[in-house]
Amino acid sequence: MKLEKIVNIIAIVLLLALGATALIVMQKTTESNAISTNATVRQSKKQSRVVKELRLLNIELRNLQKDMAEIRERVRKQRKLRIKK
Repeated sequence: MKLEKIVNIIAIVLLLALGATALIVMQKTTESNAISTNATVRQSKKQSRVVKELRLLNIELRNLQKDMAEIRERVRKQRKLRIKK
């Protein structure tokens, strides 16, 4: 009878300890998920900034290519004029 009581008390204590451990693990997991979510949000904002910058750089590059084509054409015309003289 006494042994049975001791085993029951030990079982109850172990179950309570297991429950407390499960709660702590769930809390830490929730905190970790919140941190991961915040990091993901920050990263996505940075990526959207990077995408905007890339678009602007592409537009600038196209404008520079147009300007270079215009400059080349002017140089060709100047060379032709010099050759004719």
